[in-house]
Amino acid sequence: MRTLLLALMLLPSFVMAEVTLKTEAFKIVAVQQSDGTAIEEWQAADKIVPGDKVGFRISYANQGEEAAEGIVINNPVPADAEYVANTATGRNTRITYSVDGGETFATASALTVTENGASRPAKAGDYTNIRWTLNTPVEAGDSGKVEYKVRIK
Repeated sequence: MRTLLLALMLLPSFVMAEVTLKTEAFKIVAVQQSDGTAIEEWQAADKIVPGDKVGFRISYANQGEEAAEGIVINNPVPADAEYVANTATGRNTRITYSVDGGETFATASALTVTENGASRPAKAGDYTNIRWTLNTPVEAGDSGKVEYKVRIK
């Protein structure tokens, strides 16, 4: 009991990492360029309708005094949307996906789903969650972002 009390009294003196997350949604709009090509712009998502493409940006920041290790960001694909293939990005991350509501994760090429009693490779539209595992610690004061796109059903 005395050891527990001592540990609890010392707890506030330990310096810890404090990582915050912020999720933002943007409407992705194709903007014509003077050379005839189009580029995608991430704009304020004032009004979203079926067929629109939406981008999600999850920003992270270490506001603590120590490096934060083992950071994992798990984001569900909205139920009324379908993940757009190959759009999940994140610097120094390992990206994996789930097709079972976040119970298990694997690389895209390793995922399968059962359809009509038979197993088939999962398609981007089957993904229910996206997970980014940061490969390096987030140093105190550092920040970054991960992103992905969906199409509204």
